[in-house]
Amino acid sequence: MKTVKIMIGACILLNSINLHAESAKECMKYWSEPAVQVIVLEDVQCPDIWEDNFSKENKKIAKNIGFDLKDKNWTSTGTCNHVQYKNKNYYIYWAEMKHNKTDLIMIYNDINSFAYSRKIDRKKIKNGFRKEDSVDVNLSCSKVGEDVNIVSTLNGYLFKETSISNISKYKINDRFK
Repeated sequence: MKTVKIMIGACILLNSINLHAESAKECMKYWSEPAVQVIVLEDVQCPDIWEDNFSKENKKIAKNIGFDLKDKNWTSTGTCNHVQYKNKNYYIYWAEMKHNKTDLIMIYNDINSFAYSRKIDRKKIKNGFRKEDSVDVNLSCSKVGEDVNIVSTLNGYLFKETSISNISKYKINDRFK
């Protein structure tokens, strides 16, 4: 009986949320995953990350990457991009810190989430940067759930609908074409 309990505990532990921030190298592996063709649907209203009704799992991802959800510098439109891949609905949430432009790009559905975060590497910009400049970032990411398509779905959306061509770079307004 004790062995069964240990095995059940081990299974639960192994199948529980895999929640840890990935290294920039690991994030670039995610970025290298194939981008799939997504169906872009109408944007939807969604709660903001600092609101109580934002998913607890999604909040955990943001905290794990290093965000303070009580920070007053968060900005977001409260709108999510809605996409579909293989008849599954996904929602893409964008937020940034207004004081330093660190952004969060999160895709999620009912039980899975994945996020990239790009923090501008201030050491590499001496005199600020212009709108047309592309600057290096400190990249982080985090994933929860077992959806094997979630990263490729986000990458597909980013390539199709934004001007982001390299996740390790930041350009002002690159979330738009």
